[in-house]
Amino acid sequence: MTYDAEELLTQWGRWVWQGAGIPRYVSPSFALMRDNVAQHSVPSAAITDEEAMLIDSIVARMGRRDQEMATCVLIYYATGRTMHGVGQVMNLHRLKVRELLIAGKCYVEAVLDMKEQIAQKAA
Repeated sequence: MTYDAEELLTQWGRWVWQGAGIPRYVSPSFALMRDNVAQHSVPSAAITDEEAMLIDSIVARMGRRDQEMATCVLIYYATGRTMHGVGQVMNLHRLKVRELLIAGKCYVEAVLDMKEQIAQKAA
């Protein structure tokens, strides 16, 4: 992985919604129309499914340790709300949200660093 934790979380937030609302079965004519008409949508995630699932599992583990921090990270990165907006949803002050986001990013960085060290020792 060549990204830092902030970038991975940002891309993961986009990945969470990628393809949401698209039915599993798509008629061929709908696919032709969809693929040939300009769509105004959120930029697609610049993250592989493996990287996104890794971040997803890290955030899930974070939730077992500190549910408030994981919820804050999920709302901030997956919905694109501001810190103030996350605070309104969670009934927290913006500065508390900032503190939880910093802690969440540090948690993700620590887990990624540990995985990298384990991979280096195995090689």
